[in-house]
Amino acid sequence: MDKKELAVVFDMDGVIVDNDVYHFRAWGELCRNYGLDVSQDEVKSWFGNTNPMILRNLFGADIDMDAIIRIGAEKEFLYREIYKSDIKATPGLLPFLESLRESGITIAIATSAPTENVDFVLEHTGIRKYFSKIIDASMIREGKPSPEIYLKTAEILQLAVSDCLVFEDSFHGIESARRAGMKVVGVATTHPAEKLSGTVRNIKDFTEINPSEVAEILLSR
Repeated sequence: MDKKELAVVFDMDGVIVDNDVYHFRAWGELCRNYGLDVSQDEVKSWFGNTNPMILRNLFGADIDMDAIIRIGAEKEFLYREIYKSDIKATPGLLPFLESLRESGITIAIATSAPTENVDFVLEHTGIRKYFSKIIDASMIREGKPSPEIYLKTAEILQLAVSDCLVFEDSFHGIESARRAGMKVVGVATTHPAEKLSGTVRNIKDFTEINPSEVAEILLSR
């Protein structure tokens, strides 16, 4: 009997990199540039959404697509400029990725981030080689908590949702994966572990999990 194919699917922001504070700073600077006053809690509540969803919330539903593209690009440029000198992978991620690959577990990314940010993170951390598939904001219509991105990921991987384990840090991301029918491990970066509900387990970083535990979670029904 052939070995069952299993997959680990990583969100990016707050999972592959612990970067929420840099997004906070970029959104804060953008909002100040446009005379908008938002709290850190409000910004944190956006995590997992696409930029068009966030910008419609900030500027109103009638904002046109040209403005969404322009202002969204402005925010992401600010983020990359602020973060580029500090970027590093979440502790334990590189050895975890290596051990997953050695175990024959498929590895993918499913993120609501734009392609430019995905390229930025993967190039600066040097981990692109580990991911067989990368699904980003350019490939979906609805951001998290819609299950679209995780359903699309399973479709692209040609795997059942029950064979995919997701690593997520945000409330919207956890809900998205669960609505798609996937099990979720919470990564306690953006939110404390005690606030991450609906997960099979919560970790502070990737030093706290290994491929055997991934397989055990996925193969338990």
